[in-house]
Amino acid sequence: MDLPAARQHRNLLFDFYGALLTERQREVFSMHHMEDCSLAEIGAGIGVTPQAVADLLKRSLGRLNRYEAKLGLVAKYAAHRDTINELHNALAELEDSAPVTRIRELVDTLSM
Repeated sequence: MDLPAARQHRNLLFDFYGALLTERQREVFSMHHMEDCSLAEIGAGIGVTPQAVADLLKRSLGRLNRYEAKLGLVAKYAAHRDTINELHNALAELEDSAPVTRIRELVDTLSM
């Protein structure tokens, strides 16, 4: 997985399962992955070593991955998103008929 795809995957894991992490895990994960804070910055802010921050991040990501392995919500979301994109492409080929316009409206509603 390339770097942007890995980052997007981590962010989706956090979006779906972040509430299942402890408050400290959520805070540190968010600071590091969303706000781009360094391990040293985070450690200084919460009073632990950078190594302790790295360990916490590793455990947090492990938990998120285990939730995904059991529940598969991110995979289902990605499949749903891919299906919607395929529907948009298929509808683009049929443009401007009344039934297609209604179908497009319904697909757009699902996309939100």
